[in-house]
Amino acid sequence: MITCKQVSKALAENRIHELPWHKRLGLKLHIKLCFVCGKANGQIVQLQNGIKKMLDQDDEGVYLNVKLSDETKNNIKEKMISNND
Repeated sequence: MITCKQVSKALAENRIHELPWHKRLGLKLHIKLCFVCGKANGQIVQLQNGIKKMLDQDDEGVYLNVKLSDETKNNIKEKMISNND
């Protein structure tokens, strides 16, 4: 059986379609049976749908042209690194 860690990695990388049919079946079964992974999958799907909807409605390209300063990028990187420690 597929583990929660494997499910979270597959969901995060959005590579489910690349898996062989038997692993895809195991993943879907795990998501159905595991409350935590099922909830996480639902949240990921909602987030992806929301982003797609937002970008589809963006006629002027406002969201696609957002630029971060180098300082802001470095602050984000530092926080991500400190959260992983």
